[in-house]
This record gives sequence, structure tokens and C-alpha cells, in this order.
Amino acid sequence: MSVTFYALHQKQFSARFIFVVLVLSLAFITKAIASPGAHGPNGEHLDTRTKVAASINPKFESFTETFELAGELLENQLVIYLHDFKTNTPISDASIDLELGEMATSAEFSAQQQAYIVTEQTLLKKLKQAGLHEIVMTILTEDNGDLLVANLENHQAVETTDTHENAEHDDHHHDFPWLIVLLCIGVFVIGLFVGRLSKERK
Repeated sequence: MSVTFYALHQKQFSARFIFVVLVLSLAFITKAIASPGAHGPNGEHLDTRTKVAASINPKFESFTETFELAGELLENQLVIYLHDFKTNTPISDASIDLELGEMATSAEFSAQQQAYIVTEQTLLKKLKQAGLHEIVMTILTEDNGDLLVANLENHQAVETTDTHENAEHDDHHHDFPWLIVLLCIGVFVIGLFVGRLSKERK
């Protein structure tokens, strides 16, 4: 009698142990699906297998005794911050003309960004190419005028958002279904063992 009770107790213990292991495994799989590791807090793609853009935007700086400026190349625009050299005060009433090789364009001041913006796509496309780009800028205000030269070094081409989104979609296409399959298997196995355990107790 005691042997039968011991065997039954061992059998129930084994079933419970397997049940606990499966529950923990299922929790791990669920956590892997919801984990923020594949995306940053704002939804950006962080998978190191698909490096589709430079981690730091290309930048440049230049100054004279009159002006100092800093520029940053974004995906759809070139942003230029212009300050008075002596007082470091932002200048919002200047005209800025840019030359890049044979290309020329002007920057428009944005009150919202408190910076001068260049949206000429031909010029931006050139700056997005890997290499060292010399930019000549003519700056004029009511009181002063100056010529500044800056070098923007782009270590790698800046890829488009479409390329980024396509690469992200491909990663999800290959990874996500496998996790769903594992999740379904885990739920099925747990349900099977719970049903068997209930029958043994009856």
C-alpha cells in the first residue's frame, strides 16, 4: 500500500515538475516576443545585424572673427546653426549661400528650429555620399559679411528610411513566426499535462 502511494506521489511530483518547467519556458518565450531588445524606446530598429545608417550624423564646424557656425546632415535636410563669434549670440537675420563644387543653393532660417535649413535634394544627395566634402558659405548680415569654409566628412553613405524599414520588416518576417510557433507548442504541451494530471487525481 505504501509502495503504491509512494509511486503515485512520485508520479504526481514528476508531472508537477514538468509542468513548472514548461510554464517557465513559456514565460521566457513570451518575454522574448515582448522584449524591447529588438527596438529602442521610440520603436527604432536596433538589430546589429542590419546596420543601415551611421550611428552619428555627419557634422561640420567653421568660424572666423565675425561668425561661428555648426552644421549637421540629416536625412532630408542640412541644418546650420549660426552665432556671433564674440558674444556667442544666435543670428537669425543672415543670408547664407552655400557652394559645393559646381552646385549652389541658399539656406532658409527656420524660427521653429532656430537654425538655417537647406533642402536642396541634389546638394544633399552629394553630401550623403561617403567622403570629404568642402562647403563654401557666404554669410551676410546688415552689419557684417564673411566667407567660411567647412569640411563635412561622411564615413558612410546615409541610407534612406525606406531601406531601414525594409530591413526591419525582413528581420521580423524571419524571426517572429518562429516565436509564435514555440509559443503555440508550449501552450499545447502545458494543456496536455494539466489534463493528464487532473485525470490521475480523479
